[in-house]
This record gives sequence, structure tokens and C-alpha cells, in this order.
Amino acid sequence: MYALYYQPFACSYAVHIALEKTGQPFELHKVNLRNGEQQSEAFLALNPQGQVPVLQYADETLTQAGAILLRLSERHPEAALMPEPSSPLRSTALQMLFYISSTLHPAFSMLFYPERIAASARDEVKSKALEKIQLQLSHLERRLGQHTYCAGEQVFAPDYLLLAILNWCRLFQISLSSFPNIKRFLADMNERAEVKKALATELQEMAA
Repeated sequence: MYALYYQPFACSYAVHIALEKTGQPFELHKVNLRNGEQQSEAFLALNPQGQVPVLQYADETLTQAGAILLRLSERHPEAALMPEPSSPLRSTALQMLFYISSTLHPAFSMLFYPERIAASARDEVKSKALEKIQLQLSHLERRLGQHTYCAGEQVFAPDYLLLAILNWCRLFQISLSSFPNIKRFLADMNERAEVKKALATELQEMAA
């Protein structure tokens, strides 16, 4: 059975959704990031970086959302988490997965942790982060105007990660009123069965 170490609505949300899509049994272990549980000795033994998600299965321990999503797609090809290797969509899906992980996510990280960049200039860091996010939202708006999802007309793992990260716009009060294609994407994704299951669980955990 899989074991997912997660924080509700962190980027681990994408892995949670993917696990629901596979239909495989899994258990959840909530990590309270606000209380610093990710820096505990027990958690650092799982991931020395002190970050979620962490996925365990048998003798395998994986970190990094993108890597975990790819591994799940390999273990469960029937879930179609990624296009098949022979598909022309494969490279597009990989490109989007890495773009979300290495470009979009770090821009939001600047909002979450401005002190890691410049403790004495938090406001300036946040302002720069918002500029970067607006630039990436414009890029995504254009892309989602050409394709329904990240890699075309079918949902794949990058869409789960994009959903998880775009949800943070609400947290930071970033308006999406100028991005109708992004709003359509979010509404569409939130109607999917696997998303509804993960959403209900994480909302319940937040309220606990």
C-alpha cells in the first residue's frame, strides 16, 4: 500500500489526486508545516529536504511531486497519468510538468517564504514574486486558450499539479478575472471525480 506524507492543499495535493485516479489503496499521513513538523527528526529521516510530498511504497521512498507523478504513471499505465512513450503528446506533457515544477511553483514559493531570499526585504521579494506570477498566468492563459488541458484535450498528471498550484491564487488574493481560460480550466478540473475525492478529504483534514 502507498503511504503519502502531505499537507492539505500543498503541491502534494496533485499526488493525492493522482493516487485517487489510480484506484490503488493508499494511506495519508498529514504533516503540519505550520507547526514545523517537516523539520522533525522523524520526517527528515524520510526527506532530508523537509518538504512534502513524500511517497512510500514497499522499500521505495520518493520525493518531489513531479518525480512521484512520473513514477505513478509508470507503475499504473492503465490510469493514463501520462501519455504513452510513443505518443507525440508525451514530450508536451513532460515539458508542462517540468515548467510547472521549475518555473511556476518557485514563483509562488517566493510568496510563501520571502525571508529565504532576503529577510530584510520581504516586501520587495513579494512584489517581484507577484510580477513573475502575473507573467506566468498570462502564459498559461494563452496556452489554455489553445488547448483544454496542459497537453491537449486529455487530462494528465501535469494538470493535477497545475490545479494544486493555481489554487494558491485564492490564498494570496490574486485575481483571475482577467484570465477566463484559467478559470475555465479550474472549474473543469474541480468537477472531476478524482479531484472531488481528494478535495473532500483535504477539506476535512483542514477542519480537524
